[in-house]
Amino acid sequence: MGYKALITLDLPNSNNTIRNEFYNFLEEHNWYKIDSLTTAWIVNFNEETKRENALKTLRTRLKTAKEISKASEVKYAIQLAKASVIINYIN
Repeated sequence: MGYKALITLDLPNSNNTIRNEFYNFLEEHNWYKIDSLTTAWIVNFNEETKRENALKTLRTRLKTAKEISKASEVKYAIQLAKASVIINYIN
């Protein structure tokens, strides 16, 4: 079972064009936005990926997305574990 990452991110002072370019880049690299959660993403890694390499990949993707979209700032939190991310909705 490979690592699973839960990433929340914020793009302060960014307009919709910047957000769309940022998000499109992430989606092109197999990041999955969690429906109904505006800033939460999931990324899955294969079993052979080491924790340090997964973190490096995540940070590199965020940095590249920032550069491509021309976002002025990116704030994020990453949780990386082998357990699956639990997604649920309470009505």
